Formats: sequence, C-alpha cells, structure tokens
Amino acid sequence: MKTVLKLSLFLAAFCGIYWFVFYQTPEEKTFSRELALAQNGDMQAAVRTADLFKRGEGVKQNGAEAAEWYRQAAAAGDAAAAYELAELYLTGDTLPRDEEEALTYLQLAAQADEPRAQRELARFYEEGLGGVPRHAGEALFWRFLAAQNGDAPSAAVLARARGEQPELYAQVKELEEDLAAARAGDGEARLRAGRVYRAGRPVLTGNEEAARLLTLAWEENRLPQAAYELSEMYRAGAGVEQNPAKADELLAQAAQKAYPAAQYALGEAAYKADPPNYQDAFAWFSNAAAGGYPQAQYMTGFMLMQGQGTERSVPLAVKFFRDAAEREHVSAQYVLGQIYVKGLGVAADKKAGTEWLKKAAQNGSRDAQALLDTLN
Repeated sequence: MKTVLKLSLFLAAFCGIYWFVFYQTPEEKTFSRELALAQNGDMQAAVRTADLFKRGEGVKQNGAEAAEWYRQAAAAGDAAAAYELAELYLTGDTLPRDEEEALTYLQLAAQADEPRAQRELARFYEEGLGGVPRHAGEALFWRFLAAQNGDAPSAAVLARARGEQPELYAQVKELEEDLAAARAGDGEARLRAGRVYRAGRPVLTGNEEAARLLTLAWEENRLPQAAYELSEMYRAGAGVEQNPAKADELLAQAAQKAYPAAQYALGEAAYKADPPNYQDAFAWFSNAAAGGYPQAQYMTGFMLMQGQGTERSVPLAVKFFRDAAEREHVSAQYVLGQIYVKGLGVAADKKAGTEWLKKAAQNGSRDAQALLDTLN
C-alpha cells in the first residue's frame, strides 16, 4: 500500500513538473503556430509573427525579431510590412530610433500605394526628416497619392493647399494626372511627366523615373522629342548608364523624324567638327530652321551670309535672320539691325535697323545698345 501511495505521489509530482515546463498559454500556442508557418515561407504568417514580437504576445517582446520578420515580408512585396518596419524605426520603442532607415521602408511602401506610408513620407518632406530636403512640391505629391488611396488627413492638407498654394497645387495635380495618363499609355503624358522629373519642378529631380517615362514615350509611342531627351541623358549618364554611342543613335533617330532640336544638334556637331563639315552642318541647320527652330534659323542665316556650305546669299540670309528675330532671338535681332543700319549687302535702312537694335537691347544685348549709342 505504501509503495502504491509513493508511486502515485511520484506520478503526480512528475505530471505537475511536466505541465509546468511544457504547458503553453493560448497566446504562446498562437505564436508557435505562426512562427512555424513563417519559418516555412508563409509571408502572411511572417507579418503576424512580427506583430506578436512587436507586442510581446505569446513571446517576449523583441523589436529586432519583429524587424527581421517584417523585413522578410517587405522583401517579398508586402507594402504594409514595409510600413510597419518603418514605424518600428520611427517610434523607437523596441528598436533604436533611425529616421534614415525608416525612410528606406517608407519609400518602398509608398511606391506600392500604402496610404499610411505615403502620408508619412509627405511629412518627411514637409519637415526635412531622414536626410531628405524640405520640399513643398514633393510633399504635396505624396499627399495627393495618399488622399487618392483614402487617407483623410492628407485630403485635408490638400484642401488647405488648394487655397493657400494654388499654383503649386495646380502643378502637382497636373503631374498626377499626367502620370495616370502615362500608365494608360498616353505618349504625350509620358513625355510631359518625364520632363518634369528631369527639370525637378514641381517635384524633386528624378532622373531614373524621367528615363523610364521617356523610354516608354520613345519605344512605345515613337515620340522623337523623347528620343532627343534620352540622347541627352545617355550622353550625361543622368538616370542611365553613360553611353555616348546610344546617345548618338537616339539623336540620329530623333533627327530622322524631323525633330528640330535634334537636327540642330547634328548641325552643330558637323559645324564644330575638326575639320568642320559645312555642307552637312548647313543641311541640318536649314532642316531645323524649316521646323521653326530660332537658333537654327540664325545659323542658317549666318552660313548664307558667309557662304559656308552653300552659295553666299545676303537676301536669303536676311530672310532667315528675320525669322529668328521675330521669335525673339537676340543675336538675330542685333545682326539684322547691323545689316540695315550699315547696308551690309542690302540697301541701308536706318529706321528699320534702329528698331531691331532697340529690340535686341531690350532683350539684353549690350552690343546692340553700344551701337545704338553711336547712332544717337
């Protein structure tokens, strides 16, 4: 009997110890289940595991572990996980506060249309956080996106901006509309948006985004303006890897499609070559001039006046100088003024010459003003 009693007591004690050591609360069971799923590659479970580590539910609170599971989910394309990771770095509750690290994941989430991240990224540009500059246009851009995705605080900011900064509001709104049209395949919208990102107004300069949009506008929509701008970017290595051969190819393609700026650029290259190729230069300049390009009209007039690459013809030169001058080309206005005042190859006409010199002077030509002073 004593033996049975001792055995019973031993078993009870053993079971108590076993229960104490191996018993799991419902929260701990949930954590164990989610962790196992996450370790097997379930990214939704990875987010839930990160949430549990962050809150300390079913496991000891651990910001580093939470960050690691959020990071894995974010790398797999989960925008909400990227936002939560950014928040861990921003709050500084379970991880050291790090605005620059937060910025990385805010940008990732915002670009994936996470409205909370878009709102927070706007705040970064409003306040100059995380190493980014304060920039009203960039901030408003992200407010637009957040509001479009249902963020009420951003919608309220937009309403104020519309009344307080109407010009900036209109510019950013136009960019948003162009980007939407660009996504739908509109070539002109792609071109306009690409130029905005190249110029850095009203948003920050974004050469990579500019190159992406301009590439679409050229390769899918065949807009020669886009090929020309891409040629400049490849020549400078702006937003793309520098590639002079690619730049030359794009420039030639734009010129062949009769884009005046590209035609002028080829003319200038021929004119400045060593030795100069005046015939090619004149051909490209005159083609660009026919397209209404003022600098090309001026150079066509200049080459006709000098007899470079073509027969000398003062009357024809005057015609091209006049075309450029009427488009407010200052050098053409000055030269045209000289031609008429001095009677260079045409009948002198002091009155007409003086008028052109006055226009040139008003447009900033010191030489024109100096010549006017000698006439008075």
